[in-house]
Amino acid sequence: MVDVFVLNGDLEQVGVIDYYTSLIWANRYDEVGDCELYVQATSDALDLLRRGYYLSKPDDDMICRIETIELQTDVENGNYLVVTGYDVKKILFQRIIWSQTNVDGSVEEFLRTLVLRNLQNPTLSARQIRNASGRANFFNGNRKGFTEVLTKQVSYASVGETIKEICKTYGWGFRVLVDIGNFYFDLYKGTDRSTEVVFSNEYENLIETTYTEDSSNLANVALVAGEGEGSKRSRNVCGYAESLDRYELYVDARDISRTITWGDLIEMYPTTDQGGHGHIDTTSAGAIVYRMDIIDIAIVDENQLTELKRNYPNGQVIWKDGNRYYQCYNVIIADLDTDTLESGDSVILRDIVYSVYLLNRGYEKMAEYGSVVTFDGSVEPDVTFRYKEDYFLGDKVSVRNEYGIEVVARIVEVIETYDENGYRIEPRFEYLEVL
Repeated sequence: MVDVFVLNGDLEQVGVIDYYTSLIWANRYDEVGDCELYVQATSDALDLLRRGYYLSKPDDDMICRIETIELQTDVENGNYLVVTGYDVKKILFQRIIWSQTNVDGSVEEFLRTLVLRNLQNPTLSARQIRNASGRANFFNGNRKGFTEVLTKQVSYASVGETIKEICKTYGWGFRVLVDIGNFYFDLYKGTDRSTEVVFSNEYENLIETTYTEDSSNLANVALVAGEGEGSKRSRNVCGYAESLDRYELYVDARDISRTITWGDLIEMYPTTDQGGHGHIDTTSAGAIVYRMDIIDIAIVDENQLTELKRNYPNGQVIWKDGNRYYQCYNVIIADLDTDTLESGDSVILRDIVYSVYLLNRGYEKMAEYGSVVTFDGSVEPDVTFRYKEDYFLGDKVSVRNEYGIEVVARIVEVIETYDENGYRIEPRFEYLEVL
């Protein structure tokens, strides 16, 4: 059996559990993992295993925080501790997005901003993550240089849920690594090994599979309603389908505000003085506005693109870092109260930006109502391919059952079990495409 290390509240190793009845270790790519340790209730174990301490394995980067300790007494079979822990990335779910946060640009930088403002260095010091000695110990890890972009506004939602939803959208994994007494938020992408790693009965490395197709909870067209009342309420439609193939969904997005701060506006759309394309201007009617000489609007869907072309016929479609934009010229994007603004002053977004917030919210909600295809299976741990040598959590692999159904799937969960029967591994595959 693999050793289980025990760490104290300062993430220092204080002991090793080298004998236990069973250990279940479930690591997840874009969800929170967990573990369960079943060990004899000796005085040493009772002293070592405490709520708020941590469990780790030498061959895995997941660290679990002990949350539940159950003492089971049995005259005939002996006394046992059942210790349950959760992946330390659950810490991200202990914080909400304390204030409105806007992004029009890098998804990676947006997620790092959420961590910075709500866990690493929040304005309210009581919200900062610190160790048992009171030292700040939650930080952003290294940048990965991911090029995906997003236009989004969030406030008061769970930091962890927001990160999870965005990572699912882009096929990313997220984790919290531990190194020298500190936590580090980390994004990563699994490797495509679908042409190299194949699980099938033919290779005798697949024990069982469960293939499921479920289309009972569909939505492919969303009416998204933002700020305002009655006929003046902002609305947008995302998706398209007709007749019996059309499944409609209403999305209440009144929490998405047109009002943002001047500081947020010029962070997303810098002024010409900052090397950007924005400047304060006055219209012929005397209104004070923020005007962009050039602005690139992320294209969410074809309906939005048609509308952009109609309203801004002099624009053009461009590509940057694999992302598609509609580039417009001489466009007003916000209304201002004054031409002398402080960072915290309020400005009002125009439709060209606000509508993208609504569209993205619509697609996020529709993603919860899609057709679901899952492919779960148990594999032989050391036949053909070895976990953590030939494939890893988050990787894309090929799975083929005895009926000839073959899919490219991502490994989104791996459950490792150590007990008297030996070592077992159960990956859960998330369907990506049929081969």
